[in-house]
Amino acid sequence: MDEEDWVDSLKRRMEEAHCNRQRQDPCSIFRVPANLRRCNLKSYDPTLTHYGPYDPSFVSIGPYHRGKPCLQQVEDLKWRTLRSLLLRNQAVSLERCLEEMKDLEARARGCYSEVVNLYSKDFVEMMLLDGCFVVFVLACEMDYANQAEEDEEEGVLKVWMWPDVKKDLLLLENQIPFFVVKALFQLLVSPFEGIASAEELAIKALIRCYPGRRDSLPAVPSGRIHHLLHLFYKSILPVTETERSHANNHDLLPLYQPKTSTKGVLESIPSAADLKEAGVKFKVKKNVTSFLDVTFRGRVMEIPPLALYDKTESVLRNLIAFERCYMNTGDHVTRYALFMDCLAHGPRDVSILRKEGIIVNWLSGDEEAARMFNQLFVEVAYDPWKNNYLSGLFVEVSRFCGLRQNRWRAKLVRDYFGNPWAIISLGAAVTFLILTFLQTFFAVYSYFCPPS
Repeated sequence: MDEEDWVDSLKRRMEEAHCNRQRQDPCSIFRVPANLRRCNLKSYDPTLTHYGPYDPSFVSIGPYHRGKPCLQQVEDLKWRTLRSLLLRNQAVSLERCLEEMKDLEARARGCYSEVVNLYSKDFVEMMLLDGCFVVFVLACEMDYANQAEEDEEEGVLKVWMWPDVKKDLLLLENQIPFFVVKALFQLLVSPFEGIASAEELAIKALIRCYPGRRDSLPAVPSGRIHHLLHLFYKSILPVTETERSHANNHDLLPLYQPKTSTKGVLESIPSAADLKEAGVKFKVKKNVTSFLDVTFRGRVMEIPPLALYDKTESVLRNLIAFERCYMNTGDHVTRYALFMDCLAHGPRDVSILRKEGIIVNWLSGDEEAARMFNQLFVEVAYDPWKNNYLSGLFVEVSRFCGLRQNRWRAKLVRDYFGNPWAIISLGAAVTFLILTFLQTFFAVYSYFCPPS
């Protein structure tokens, strides 16, 4: 290649980059940043069949994990789900589905942050198979038990597979554009089932992955939905959200000096055990729409319940990764992870929250729960000045702990009520003082007022 051809190739690359920048759909399906993967050592162990919280353990969706040997056993299931959907709606042919996918190919390719090195036919086939698999999962949430029984008898999806399937559908790297899912849903399911919205069924299907407790299904989020993880993310945000302004740090507790960034933004609060010693009361918050809806008023901190099970860490990590990669989101889950990292600093803190019903721990123990919270925020880069919905809470908690009477209370609890022997010793000392006072009183009384 001579110099003129080289310059021409550089110009073409500049124009391609400009065209990609101007495309209608911004990329919304990303690779998990390497710094987030580093927090889990399994992520870089090539001898393992799957790599922890960011990688699928059952089914690959989209191009990033396509063709992995450990996921090949499920590829046959995808063909069965396609057959099952076509048999239910025989008015729609395979050819029509392929044409629909061809029309969406260019738009779908643009949704990925990396160039997808697949031939057109392979990419269209992937969209059809993966899209129909997702549609099948959504369709199984509808009330037609006979069809579900037939599908299980045919070996399409067994009951024990569902938790792994739904966890894999909430991985950042394991997504296809939602408009692909919606197109196939409207083509194969909606016309004859009378279902109006793929979003409603998606929320219903994924609600079991929700880390908190909900008494009702969340409303379908407004605005564009990029993929299932994006839909799930929008459904967990608090319905009524007031961004609290950053406040100055006044009267911060000398006993506990909170960490601040170089610009003075409050970045930490005491642990649950320290807050309890300072007089903070923990209360489980009920009738909430989001586990993120944490409040602190007076001396009461209300926190919605959070269920910890084997899939919780994966869900939270992928939500955080999505916030870090996609520019049009807030930092709600990231800030919540920082909050819980501070609050559940050790097993003792987890025990306090568990006894109050705030943490429902299905992990191996309080130590494992504390480890999970402490690892969630490792290697997470974030802007401390970006709107932080918990900034007001951090400031109010630190201000409360900075009040003199609360510092004294914390010192009293820590020094004299930290263990049963200290309490017994203090009680014995108080009893001895009372008895000594009574003995002295009666001795003086009998001296000045002798019995007649």
